[in-house]
Amino acid sequence: MAIKLNSLSRWQVLAGDRAISFDGSDVAERRVRINFNCEAVTSFYVEQDGRERFLCTLPPGLETVEFNFAGSFRVFAEDGSGAVLYQSADLEPTFSEIVDPVIFTRIANRRHRNPELEEIMYRMQANIERRLAQQAHELEAAFERRRKELENGRPAEIVVSDAPGAVASVVGQPVSASGADGESAGVDASAADGSQQSGGAGG
Repeated sequence: MAIKLNSLSRWQVLAGDRAISFDGSDVAERRVRINFNCEAVTSFYVEQDGRERFLCTLPPGLETVEFNFAGSFRVFAEDGSGAVLYQSADLEPTFSEIVDPVIFTRIANRRHRNPELEEIMYRMQANIERRLAQQAHELEAAFERRRKELENGRPAEIVVSDAPGAVASVVGQPVSASGADGESAGVDASAADGSQQSGGAGG
């Protein structure tokens, strides 16, 4: 039967006056796994808050103890026991340090641009910001003018266009009546209504 101890640097000596300390949470239990290499039959105990309780007794040789426990506690061997070595993954660091690393990457520095191009970009940005500020000022002035018109009760502006096909915006223009031959009679509609009313009154 092969006895595999793997790396001996991972094994630590548990002296008779020392204990293995574990930090845990008081909310839930954690699983603990400890590998022991005992010289003789050895009994182990668990201590928490000054109270001791029996854990287990192991025969000589390699043995693994696994249990669940809540909170912080200590595991120690009985007095007068032989040599005890222990190893646990919970007590080992979870990272590895590379002593002489080989780096395949390098920092790429930004290439210097043409100063004339930088000046052109700066002036373009300044022009854009100045134009945006001017547009915002014009829009605010238009809103303010519209608000004052609504407060003073003035009607909205009427745009008159003389372009061909545009709808006439002048109210009260005389309407000409067309004769039978297609020529304009030149009689105002309002005058015609007036003559009819006067004729009816005279008759």
